[in-house]
Amino acid sequence: MIETETGNGFFRLLPSQILIVTDRSINGGLSGKLFSGYYHKVYGFKNEYDLIFGINQICDHIGLPGKYTDYRSFKIKHIKTVTKEAYEFMDDEIYDTVKNGKATFLIHIQYRKNATWQGSITWVQKNKTQNFRSALEMLQLMGEAQNPGVKETIAWDKSKNEAEA
Repeated sequence: MIETETGNGFFRLLPSQILIVTDRSINGGLSGKLFSGYYHKVYGFKNEYDLIFGINQICDHIGLPGKYTDYRSFKIKHIKTVTKEAYEFMDDEIYDTVKNGKATFLIHIQYRKNATWQGSITWVQKNKTQNFRSALEMLQLMGEAQNPGVKETIAWDKSKNEAEA
């Protein structure tokens, strides 16, 4: 268990939890660092796919929570393996990263059903916790915290978007 101080007090990073610190928004996307309480390692992510991939790899490696289904595949023969690095971190690094980050989230994945995740996310700076039913919903909660008060839409049908505004 790792205990660190934030602007709002202390929090504990348990082995079953993942700490995500976003550092900036690139064209509306998320980037930052992912801290594993189980491995005591950090992985830098550049976009949402990297984030989802990193979290899923942690869950697969420790086997918790267990997945209910195997992922589908195009059955392409793998001829090359690309290994992304995660490195050991010092407890002080968490404090500095949280202090300088844009938004910090503590993730606890409780289930991996229907090829997605269910669990809880805590926005550390505001000490607000919300349950999520999918990885997409978790990303939407993180996006809301990154850009409070901003609702993003795509103008597929301009008349419908104007009516909703």
